[in-house]
Amino acid sequence: MSSAAHLYLIPSTLGNENPLTHLPAATLKKIQTITHFIVENEKSERKFLKACEIKTAQSDLNIYQLDKHDKRDDAHEFMDESTMQGKSIGLLSEAGVPAVADPGSKIVIKAHEMGIKVVPLIGASSILMALMASGLNGQQFTFHGYLPIPTEERKREIRNIEQESKQTGYTQIFIETPYRNNAMLKDLLSTCNKHTKLSIATNISQANEQCNYYRIAEWKKIKIDLNKKPSVFLLMA
Repeated sequence: MSSAAHLYLIPSTLGNENPLTHLPAATLKKIQTITHFIVENEKSERKFLKACEIKTAQSDLNIYQLDKHDKRDDAHEFMDESTMQGKSIGLLSEAGVPAVADPGSKIVIKAHEMGIKVVPLIGASSILMALMASGLNGQQFTFHGYLPIPTEERKREIRNIEQESKQTGYTQIFIETPYRNNAMLKDLLSTCNKHTKLSIATNISQANEQCNYYRIAEWKKIKIDLNKKPSVFLLMA
């Protein structure tokens, strides 16, 4: 393995924005130097790389698609072969930063175990941007990722999260698959105390972005459709 081979964690845009206007120049410059990538979805990431105006021909890019059905050893073999050739690897997420609520975290662990330098590049994180816009405790917070899907399990977890916030004063952050957002909001409104604070950041960085904050009692008076709109939920009791 070449000591020059690094694993670069490449942020993507959060929506359909042009990466040339939404990613820092230093990040775009580094992307130009990489020919080996580990991605969630090859088709969409090739489109992203093309939008970054990468100079390497698409046919010369070495791309490994990582998903929940992949065997761990297959991805590691790709890493071994790439780094043995002295080739750095770019890890790409479908949206936002890799390895946060994202399957890429196991690739980062493997890189550390292999002695490969891990380099996070600058880009947008919907989680931190939602926290910034919430007005809630930004010094002490907990990110829970995705909550359980079954309704009763999700309601139980919401109660636990609300109680944790009440005891610690920490902001509680979680996300949901966009088509289940309305079900998540319904369970929050039926489960949480009326005084609990709730912020919902939707379509962050896009033209139709919304960052709303109300107490639960006020949320119950509002009609809002979150269906298929990427959202981050932030709760503080």
